[in-house]
Amino acid sequence: MDKKEQSLLHYYYEKLVGNTFDEKDLYGFLLVIRNQSKEIRSIQELSDFVMLRDQHQGYVKQYLFETKKKFESLGKTKSAFRIEDVFSFKEIKNGLNKTLAAFGLEGLSNEQVNDFVTCLISVLQQVMIIEDDLEIGKLYFALSNKQIILMAEVEVTQNLFKKTNAVFPVLTANNSYVDIKKQDRYDTPYLFVDKIVEVTNEKGKLEITIPE
Repeated sequence: MDKKEQSLLHYYYEKLVGNTFDEKDLYGFLLVIRNQSKEIRSIQELSDFVMLRDQHQGYVKQYLFETKKKFESLGKTKSAFRIEDVFSFKEIKNGLNKTLAAFGLEGLSNEQVNDFVTCLISVLQQVMIIEDDLEIGKLYFALSNKQIILMAEVEVTQNLFKKTNAVFPVLTANNSYVDIKKQDRYDTPYLFVDKIVEVTNEKGKLEITIPE
């Protein structure tokens, strides 16, 4: 990393620790650390996914297709399956802090990592999921009383004549930003299919803006 890159890294790092980071800083930050995190799968894969979006061919896309296949196997096998995030909060935090430690920078707190993941979720909303040059799904911003979620909706085929949509979480952060009424006792998230959510920073706190 040359001196200019180091200067940029410190700029974005100070925004993270100073609680002034928002979604518009995410691209620049990931671009700076992308080549320095090749041994850290969570950061490398998420950085590539942000940069390449629907053209991404790495682990995140593999995860989406593998989860789709699990839904397509429902009814054919008796085995249950559990859906985990593509990378857990702990994996992302450890990956970020390991990358920063290589430059002598102190690690981020849970709250600062949560801000990062929330911005990541916002930037990745509306990414198309492509299979064999056809769009089979999309990623959406979802919000519940307790969580902020990057939700995937994909078309699944359960037999020759029946197709349906499966919805599942890809990334999750805690919702400490907006007070939203629970839809039901399960706190089913609101899925923003047609609206583009924006994550900004106002006076040291992330703000989630949902268009009317």
